Amino acid sequence: MAFQRFDPPGFLDDFGPAQRDAWHQFISDAMNSAQEGSGDPFDSPRAQFFNAAKVEAGPNPAFEDVKWTAFPRIVQISSGSDMERWRSADASRDVQDEYCEWSVTRQSGTNKMTRVTFTCEGPEYWRFLAATDPTQTLALYKQHVDASATQADLFTPSGAYILRNRFNNSTSNGAMHLVQRNNTLGAEIEIAGAATVSRLRADGSPMVDSLELIRCGRYGAEQRHSDPFIGARVNFHARSKADVTVANPVGIYFGGLDTQEWETPDGSDPASFWKYTRGTPERPVRAVIEVPSDRGYVLGDVLIDGRAIQFGGQIADRIQMTIRALATRIGQSTAQPVRGCVGDGAGAAGGPGGPLSVSAVLSAGDTRGRL
Repeated sequence: MAFQRFDPPGFLDDFGPAQRDAWHQFISDAMNSAQEGSGDPFDSPRAQFFNAAKVEAGPNPAFEDVKWTAFPRIVQISSGSDMERWRSADASRDVQDEYCEWSVTRQSGTNKMTRVTFTCEGPEYWRFLAATDPTQTLALYKQHVDASATQADLFTPSGAYILRNRFNNSTSNGAMHLVQRNNTLGAEIEIAGAATVSRLRADGSPMVDSLELIRCGRYGAEQRHSDPFIGARVNFHARSKADVTVANPVGIYFGGLDTQEWETPDGSDPASFWKYTRGTPERPVRAVIEVPSDRGYVLGDVLIDGRAIQFGGQIADRIQMTIRALATRIGQSTAQPVRGCVGDGAGAAGGPGGPLSVSAVLSAGDTRGRL
């Protein structure tokens, strides 16, 4: 397999040639940084993680779509009932931390739900797009969120993009991209890189449990659905003595909606209400669910497990999120497992930017939207 040129998430076509070059360089730099590790002697370098732009993947790579539930597990385990957790998850984007965030539209008068928009687009992508093409940024907001959006809604007087602008800061007024502080593409790449270190317990046996691995490697948050499971699956491939990376295009994607145990007033298939509106069908980054206007009912009249849909969280319960891992040269790695956990060393690693540097753009972002 030839050296990889990194595409935008979901093979999006918002970028021109110079932007695409810069995005490729940004992802390549992030891969390099993840391979270098933190500098801790029990974490660096991560010999089994590789940058496919620098190291060929080789023939016959194996792919795995690593999936997890979109509903925030931290909210789930801290709530006393389904109604409490659904209400809590719908109250703030800051608790929607499984790389999936949503916004709910309701019918005036009845307050019934009519539409829910879900996004898994990384903030890095949007900050870079906004800095390099404000006109396209506004056009996409008009298309996908609100036709009334203006330049002043999205940008400060000095021209800086407002990450949490009024059309992207709540669960009721639109959702263009992720804003929860842990929901970033950089976090995805770093977790995958850190999880490629095979680790041994004190007795010499391999660590295999997802919580044991995330605690020892100190990557991500152990209370989430996503981080421990991503780490465990990547580590599985590393223990198979494979070289591992995140497959192109690097991103978080929707892995599907389970509509079993849903009931519609007219008996129609509720899966037909679920539409992907950005990305490819195989790598979607934006989804909308709503009942067509000619049906005579709205989303709030649909039942899940016998309960009317009142919250976006009820739908998030049934959504799968995914990243794609790539494993190659299986059984060939000579990297030795590490006996020890992160925390006994110190250090840092980083990567350079390109001629048009996404990293430089992100580091110059406005303080209201800083990651």
